[in-house]
Amino acid sequence: MVHRISKSLISIAATVLAITSLGFTVITTAMADVINIRSDAPTNYVVKKGDTLWDISSLFLEQPWLWPELWRNNTQIENPHLIYPGDMLRLRWENGVPVIDVVRDVDKSSLVMTPDKTTRVKPEPIDVLPWELISPYIGDDQIMLPETYASLPSVYSDRTGTPRFVEKDYILSGKLMNGEEDYDIVRRQRVVTDSSGNSIGFQVDKIADAKLRLSTVNDNKVIEVTSSELEARKGDKLALHYQVDKSDIELKAANGLRGELVQNINGNALSGKLDVVIINLGADNVAPGTVFGIYEKGVDVEVFEQHDNAQSRSSLFELTSIPTIIEQPAYKVGELVVVRAFDKGSYALVTQSNTHLKGGEIIGSP
Repeated sequence: MVHRISKSLISIAATVLAITSLGFTVITTAMADVINIRSDAPTNYVVKKGDTLWDISSLFLEQPWLWPELWRNNTQIENPHLIYPGDMLRLRWENGVPVIDVVRDVDKSSLVMTPDKTTRVKPEPIDVLPWELISPYIGDDQIMLPETYASLPSVYSDRTGTPRFVEKDYILSGKLMNGEEDYDIVRRQRVVTDSSGNSIGFQVDKIADAKLRLSTVNDNKVIEVTSSELEARKGDKLALHYQVDKSDIELKAANGLRGELVQNINGNALSGKLDVVIINLGADNVAPGTVFGIYEKGVDVEVFEQHDNAQSRSSLFELTSIPTIIEQPAYKVGELVVVRAFDKGSYALVTQSNTHLKGGEIIGSP
């Protein structure tokens, strides 16, 4: 018989997520709503082109997702997520509370002069996350329920009966959604399940862009392949074109939620910082910008009772004695941010990791 007991948890510097029959308990040295300024935070910082809000937040905060709490109410600023190149961010303290002020021109627009006219151009705010890394995944890949994928119209053939299609080919397809012209040709790649065997859906990859060109007498459609990443083929499906909307993302902590990091989006065995991964929480639970901590359960430890006699220290004694198993808590090993949510799963960017992530890790409050 093996005895199992829970290890006593004491206040420690690292965040620890203890596994209990009632759920998860987060133990940390700081309260969740306390803003911790980094010891090396700059007093002033001028925003540069190419910066991201996450990077800038990380310069000032131990917990970057608390950025809106730090931002000073300012009549010039309607949204704490909208920061522009050239803005100066100034850290100061007011009655012992850290505050960030923005120093900027009221009018951020610039003049573009041509021989014909002068145009005032509104600048683009910096991105919340590094979209050059994320966009190829969240724009071209998605997770669909099996029944949703099955209901999508299929592509059939071009005018010569060829089963494979590339850019500028015209293809006959099934009935499409009324009033829509832009489509993605997609293909099922793999079934995604979590460590408990629960199905999250089909992972579906984008193969090509397509545009509706005409309708046939039997209400089928002819589409044109306008650009292709791979050869499309007979039996591929047509989904409405997805346009990435950067404004969807607003940083917020996943308080009270728990789930699992399932796997790398590409099916790779290991994931790390700046990799995109799949989690088993969908749009009913999370939204783009939701921040999770990643936790890995420690290995259970066998402990033998200690006696004063020499026999207790012998290897023979350990082989024949009944050990006590101490269950370790789950230690925080990283953080991730949700970038796109589906029915039963979501894509997330790993923003921090101090180990190789293998899938099956717990995600919870950051």
